[in-house]
Amino acid sequence: MPGNQSSGNRLLGIHFVGGLICVLIAGSSIYFAGSSISKRRGLFFSARHELANAKSQLNESIKQRTSLAGRVQVLEQESATKLELVSVKELNAKTAAIVGLAESLGIRIDSLQPEERILDKRVPVQPLRFKGLSDADDVFAFLGLMSERMPDIHIHSIDILSSTMESSEVQIEMQMYWFVDPADAGA
Repeated sequence: MPGNQSSGNRLLGIHFVGGLICVLIAGSSIYFAGSSISKRRGLFFSARHELANAKSQLNESIKQRTSLAGRVQVLEQESATKLELVSVKELNAKTAAIVGLAESLGIRIDSLQPEERILDKRVPVQPLRFKGLSDADDVFAFLGLMSERMPDIHIHSIDILSSTMESSEVQIEMQMYWFVDPADAGA
């Protein structure tokens, strides 16, 4: 029996080592599976968080776009009903109206020249270069009347120069933008 006992101890040792290896394999499988699941879960939550942020930004962008589209629509409706643009073919009539308004206030006009039309805008623009001589108070009155009577003209720039401090007479140079009817832009 002593030989049998040694054989039994050896078998018990082999079973013990085999069991230990199985426990080690099972433990490492559980560890690696758990680690993989943990990483995937982390990636899932990270992707979920990024998706929520992107969705929030998209919703905000949609709100802003809707708001801006509404504002554009309101402005287009207001400008369609309040401001009637005329054909660029009416250039002579428009310049005559500007000259008439300026002269009615005592402004001496040296020149009122159309410049090259700007067609790359949503509404075509006919620039006009105005040069004249007047009393400073008359210039301010002219600007007020231009805004009131000719809302389709925008004063882009204005230079008012005085030759002396004693004189109330000033030299005027203005760049005006006349917004013309887009239907006649190529005329």
